[in-house]
Amino acid sequence: MELNGQPVPLDFAGIAEIDGSLRSVAAGDGRVDVAVVEHLRVQVPAAARAAWLEAEQGSWEPWLNRQPGFLGRDLSWDGEHEEGQLLIHWASREQWLAIPRQELDAVQEHFEQLAHAALVRLGAPPPLQDNAGLGANPFPLVYEGELPPLPPAGLDPAQSSLREAEIGVQRAGPEPTEPEPTELERIELAAAPES
Repeated sequence: MELNGQPVPLDFAGIAEIDGSLRSVAAGDGRVDVAVVEHLRVQVPAAARAAWLEAEQGSWEPWLNRQPGFLGRDLSWDGEHEEGQLLIHWASREQWLAIPRQELDAVQEHFEQLAHAALVRLGAPPPLQDNAGLGANPFPLVYEGELPPLPPAGLDPAQSSLREAEIGVQRAGPEPTEPEPTELERIELAAAPES
């Protein structure tokens, strides 16, 4: 596998390991075909990577392939933080967010069943659980957000309407907080006339 023209080693389960970080890649001509990238991080202990990948391939992968607007996804494992990182490419933000919560919950339940079965079959120790017990997700969500596509090559990011920072998506987790303004937003706010 290559990333930014450099070979990236694959671990035993075929997941790209990228020194604890992910990097975006634009086409050589600067064209970006993806409208939005869903970014997920899940807790995946080293001993459970194969079970995580197997559960992903048996649940989310076939379901995503049937979704309107789904363009593909990239899975990687961050060994430093023991997290699975998923970049899910969508043709539009509207198609991604139009998926009913009940449908997502059903696929997640199937994923968790497959994950528990794979952990047992592969002899991997189950990940640490909170008070939720054995029925809890063995690979809990750590982060959910989105990444806008990169602006075309040669375009000054200050001229682009795309924000460089990740934009939080509030489907799960704690109450949303206002993101810090980007450098461009700070400049615009400082230059705006007072009302």
